[in-house]
Amino acid sequence: MLKATKPILVILLLVLHACGPIKDVVTPEVEEMSVSRTLTALKDNETSFDFFATRFSGVATIDNSSFNVSGNIRIRKDSAIYVSISPLLGIEMARVLVTPDKVKIINRLDGTYYEGEVGNINNILNTQLDYYMLQSILVGNDFGHFSSDNFRVSSDKGRVFLQNPGRSPSSANTGGLVFQQNLWLDSETFRITENLLYEPLTRRSMRARYERFDLVAGQHVPREMSLTFVDPVTRAELHIQYSRTTINDTRPITFSIPDRYRPMMGN
Repeated sequence: MLKATKPILVILLLVLHACGPIKDVVTPEVEEMSVSRTLTALKDNETSFDFFATRFSGVATIDNSSFNVSGNIRIRKDSAIYVSISPLLGIEMARVLVTPDKVKIINRLDGTYYEGEVGNINNILNTQLDYYMLQSILVGNDFGHFSSDNFRVSSDKGRVFLQNPGRSPSSANTGGLVFQQNLWLDSETFRITENLLYEPLTRRSMRARYERFDLVAGQHVPREMSLTFVDPVTRAELHIQYSRTTINDTRPITFSIPDRYRPMMGN
C-alpha cells in the first residue's frame, strides 16, 4: 500500500519512522545540577516562532539507497507543516501538508495524491505519528507536549546531559506510547545538540543531531541536522542543511490537488 510513495513519506514524516535499540548511551560524569533550572534554560532558549520558513538540501539514505533531496519547509506553529521537495533542477517532485490530524500528499512524478487521517500513515509506515514531535524536531526544540517528570541531569564531555527513562505525550489518547529519552545540550546556549529516543515496545529509536546553528532574529536556529531511524527491517538516514531561514516572515501555505490526479492506492 502506497509502496512507491514510501520514500517520500519517510523523508517528510521524519519523526515517525524510528527504530533499533539504543546501544551507545554513555555513562556521564556525575555533576550536581538542578533539573528544574536546566529544563527552564532549555525552554527559554528554544526556537520561538509563530511562522518558520527555510530551504533545505542534503542526502537521504533508505535501505542503502541514497538520493539528493532539496526543497522548502514552512511551519505555522501548532497548525500546519508544509514541505515541498524539488530534487531535480527546482522542479517540484512532491508536496506534503501535515496538520495535527490530517496528512495530504501530492506526488507529481506519477500524478497521484493522498488525503487521510494521521493514523492511516501510521499504519502504512508502522510508526507513531505525532505532529508536534515532527514540528519540534524540524526546529531543534524539545517536545513541549511531553511530560517533564523523572529527568536526571549531569554532564557529559562538556555538554549538559538530560536522561529520562519513561517519557510520554501529555495527551490521554496516546495508546500507551512511552519513550526513553536522552538529550545533550550545549552548555552555553542550552540548545539541543543531540536528541535520542527509544521506544521499548516496538524497539524503534530516533537520533537527531544538530551540528551547527545560525543566529536568526536573535535566536540560535539549527543550520545542519542529521537524523537516523532504524527498525528491525528498515534503516533511514537524512542529512540536511538549512539556508535562508526566517522567523515570523509569513509565507503562503497552499495545497490544492489537480483534478486530473488519481488517488494513491489505499487512499
